[in-house]
Amino acid sequence: MASGRIDPALLLVWAQAARNGNLHAAANALFMTQPAVSHRLKQLQELVGEPLYHRARHGIAPTPTGLSLLRIAEQIEAALEDARALCMDSEGLLRGSLALIASHSNAETLLPRAIANFQRLYPAVAVRLITTNSRAAKEMRDQADLIFVEDDTPLTGVSDWQQETLVETEIVLLVPTGHRWLLEQKPVPLGALAEESLVWREEGSGIREHALQALKAEGFYPEIRYELSGLAAIRDAVRCGLGVSFVSALNDADQQPGLGTRPTAPLIRHRLTVLHRRAPSHSARAFLALLQQHKTIWPSG
Repeated sequence: MASGRIDPALLLVWAQAARNGNLHAAANALFMTQPAVSHRLKQLQELVGEPLYHRARHGIAPTPTGLSLLRIAEQIEAALEDARALCMDSEGLLRGSLALIASHSNAETLLPRAIANFQRLYPAVAVRLITTNSRAAKEMRDQADLIFVEDDTPLTGVSDWQQETLVETEIVLLVPTGHRWLLEQKPVPLGALAEESLVWREEGSGIREHALQALKAEGFYPEIRYELSGLAAIRDAVRCGLGVSFVSALNDADQQPGLGTRPTAPLIRHRLTVLHRRAPSHSARAFLALLQQHKTIWPSG
């Protein structure tokens, strides 16, 4: 990549061109002429030293470098929206954007009601939620205002983020209806899992890491034969009889057709937390304040 300071305005022009996939449409969105847009993109490309796009049948298609710059440009757009929101604060208004990255358990249990209430209070804020596992969520922190994970392990070597616990609950076994464990009114010993086929979440999942630690503490080192990404896939696999698995007690799996849950002995603790910058954006501060109110209605183990 060539050296030289890049004007953020060039990146904003590129964001419009990349999203529209057409220089004419980008020019209309920016209230510019198409030659002016082409000139700005040529300037940016010369600074970068690599092609930003190639011609496609109906316009343009970003190169890998172009896609990387698009993500940076969108962060600039989000920062500008937050700046506008701060300027509007004296009028009692909240605008801008809020980027959330959450583990599957957080996205399914804690966040839907919180986001709905937030949108009722602040309809002018655009909310974007990306769902992944806890490890990936932390790695993607540069793309987020708030990160929701399933552990309380602090970020290492990072000083501008801090972590707060939202809910302390437990991890339970997910089993198909008709399983003998559902007929027993007592927790399932972890040692009994040695006789079962286990279905695991993908590597990086908080549920998986906590469950593995608990099993190893009992002297059981399970073979990982079935590894699926996301809670929906886990539920379908267990329902179809592939094996049993682990979920958060907050997931209301007992309400899912063909499934039931049982607690374990010993109990596997599960903590859902939020990470945020020490100087959060205006919209992030408002969402954090709303989360504090929701703590009184979230169930805990």
